[in-house]
Amino acid sequence: MHAGVVIASSIVLVLALVPALRRPAEALGLIDHPCQRKRHGMPIPLTGGLAMFLGFCLPLMFLTEHFLALWPLVLGMSLMLAVGLYDDIRDLSAWRKLTVQLAVAAIVVIWGGAEVRTLGNLFGFGVMGLGIFAIPLSILAVAFMVNAINMADGADGLAGGMAAVIFALLAAVGWLDGSAPELFLACTLLAAVSVGFLTFNMRSPFRRKASAFMGDAGSMMLGFAIAYLAIRLAMDKGASVYPATIAWILMIPAMDTFSLFVRRLRMGRSPFSPDRWHLHHILMRIGFSVRGTNAIIHLMVLITGSIGIAGWWLGVPQWMLFYSAAFIIIAHHLVIINAPRLVRWKRRLQRAG
Repeated sequence: MHAGVVIASSIVLVLALVPALRRPAEALGLIDHPCQRKRHGMPIPLTGGLAMFLGFCLPLMFLTEHFLALWPLVLGMSLMLAVGLYDDIRDLSAWRKLTVQLAVAAIVVIWGGAEVRTLGNLFGFGVMGLGIFAIPLSILAVAFMVNAINMADGADGLAGGMAAVIFALLAAVGWLDGSAPELFLACTLLAAVSVGFLTFNMRSPFRRKASAFMGDAGSMMLGFAIAYLAIRLAMDKGASVYPATIAWILMIPAMDTFSLFVRRLRMGRSPFSPDRWHLHHILMRIGFSVRGTNAIIHLMVLITGSIGIAGWWLGVPQWMLFYSAAFIIIAHHLVIINAPRLVRWKRRLQRAG
């Protein structure tokens, strides 16, 4: 089957499966009910994760060679999906979820080749290898990205749109590098299924509210896929992309999660405890709509990722990309930890005006 047909089939499958899975989801209790922290107003089926997984895997099976080459990705996505579905129905504790995430990450890092062996020439003094720390740091990196996308799933269309942009950027890297066509195909397919899901999840002039959510099943699965593909694109034999370029692509969800972890720990709380001080919460608190917030964050992901890709393609030194990224991450961290003050200041200005 031609790759273009596979991609089109993926989108069509998601468009068909999201509504088709609604009744089975209701029968299984796979429904997100509104509460104090979840303010969507009515019960919403959590069909997006399973629909995207099937929309990705079923057409891919017709490309047998690529499907077999991507077995670690499919396995990891399957396991993350299963854990997420159980969590969506039974509500696992954060620490139990983290334990399973680390276990799945370990399987794929050790046996699936998703190992970060080097950070590149980050500081300008030569390539920085990780040696014996490669496997444990790779496992932590995969689990971190799983939680980064999971924590971004706090507004209609936000996490799905962010994932779609990231997959598109990773697909661009795969196409430009050309060393692993199966990775390019996987990124393109995952971007396609994410867009298909957004038809039901993102607010637009034709849809005032989301009619389906991806749930933890979808966000954990997509977070894992992003981590796996990013590592493989940078670390596979023959790959030329900078690790710093991958960091630029993943910068927005990664730095927001890192800053929140630090803020919560400074307050004596668990890093996984829920709150409403994510970047998207801050933007909405100062007056942006959900659609406006999505547009800002998705544009930020596109811009930072494009900078990283352009820097690599134009031969900008890796250390320049790294120090530039570090500056942005520090600035963002200062904003996040001072967010309550910034919101109060903004509201005072609004009242004064």
